[in-house]
Amino acid sequence: MQKTFRFHYSRATLALLLVLLSNIPFAVFAEITMQDLVKIAIQHDPWLTGNQLQEKALRAQSQGANHLPDPMLSMGLLNLPTDGFVFNQEPMSQFKVGLAQTFPRGDSLAIKQQQLSFLADQHPYQREDRKAKIQVTVSTFWLDALKAEYTIRLIKRDRVLFEQLVDIVKASYSSAQGKTRQQDVISAQLELARLDDRLTIVNNQRDLALTRLSEWLPATVHKAMSKRFTTHIPLPKAPKLTDKVEVLLQRGDNLGLLQLLTEHPTLLAIEQSVKAGNTAVKLAKQKYKPQWGVNASYAYREDDPLGQSRADFFSIGITVDVPIFGYAKQDSDVSASSLTAQAIETEKRLLQQSMLTQIHSLYQQEVAYRQREDGFLTSILPQIQEHADASLSAYTSDDGDFSEVMRARITQLNAQIDLIHIQIEKLKTRIQIMYFLNDPNNSGEY
Repeated sequence: MQKTFRFHYSRATLALLLVLLSNIPFAVFAEITMQDLVKIAIQHDPWLTGNQLQEKALRAQSQGANHLPDPMLSMGLLNLPTDGFVFNQEPMSQFKVGLAQTFPRGDSLAIKQQQLSFLADQHPYQREDRKAKIQVTVSTFWLDALKAEYTIRLIKRDRVLFEQLVDIVKASYSSAQGKTRQQDVISAQLELARLDDRLTIVNNQRDLALTRLSEWLPATVHKAMSKRFTTHIPLPKAPKLTDKVEVLLQRGDNLGLLQLLTEHPTLLAIEQSVKAGNTAVKLAKQKYKPQWGVNASYAYREDDPLGQSRADFFSIGITVDVPIFGYAKQDSDVSASSLTAQAIETEKRLLQQSMLTQIHSLYQQEVAYRQREDGFLTSILPQIQEHADASLSAYTSDDGDFSEVMRARITQLNAQIDLIHIQIEKLKTRIQIMYFLNDPNNSGEY
């Protein structure tokens, strides 16, 4: 009688434990949020610092580009006699000082300054794009770690149940009452071992995601953040798209989406490259224009040996290049610059098309995730819960099979894990969409 009483008490306890475990909340909230980590990663990104230095270097070059080259100073002794090297012996002996100045072709200085300015203008857009990519990367690694953490907690929660199942089945089998068989004992122990193996795999996935995240964070922040994963982290809210963007995505309006993409930092940076390329064509055309130069010199002559004064000489002249060999080189330079500019423009169009394709693909994935999430919440999980309750009720009434209880609980755990994965992947998809279509005036909440 004592064994029978213990057996039925354990089944009742199992039923109560299932209800309690299904409704246990996770622990307290963490203090470090995903958006906090994004801000920290941006603040400590050395690439942004290097890019800013490159911009300053180009600005400095641009400021110095629109200045004439330094004049050339020349000095020399002319016509010094070799039979004594006496400066006043011959009337043609002179001490000459000259100054020469060349002038660049056409407007090449101003055009070169403009070209460098356009190249420098790329860098602020490149930094904005880098920040947006950091947000996607850090958020993705964070969500991967969070997905693993949620999975770990679900498995640990159900592991308590499976430990109870093993004890109950062993007790039932030892009492030789009911329908419990040795196969049930082995099955319960096997499922517990599988849970442990699954826990090991997911722990490794979480650690891998945190390790990848560490690349973007200072060591102290990463260490503190890793410790925070011992507490529950709430699922971040999805960033909100503007109504305009939502309508364009629903309609599949390519023209409207392309119009929005024209404001993307990557394309704006390429646009500056296009301008710099067009300026390079103008610069190459300046080679058709002549290059001028002026020179002036003053030649001093000493008095002759009898003390009679000799006049000094002053000379002035101009130089200009003469295109006697044709314009083959100039034509080639202009053609090369023009083709390079066209290639940059083609790169821009290809990138626009690629971005548009990615947007449509991501939005289709998001819609599918939303549909799956709705199906899990409204249909799949309730039916699985109903089936689990029915199998448990039948088992506690000695009218069901223990293996059916196990399968029902495993199915329920898998469904809950699937739902977490769907919700996380839906978030990651929205964040990637925001990379392409983020409105600077929209502060989507994460």
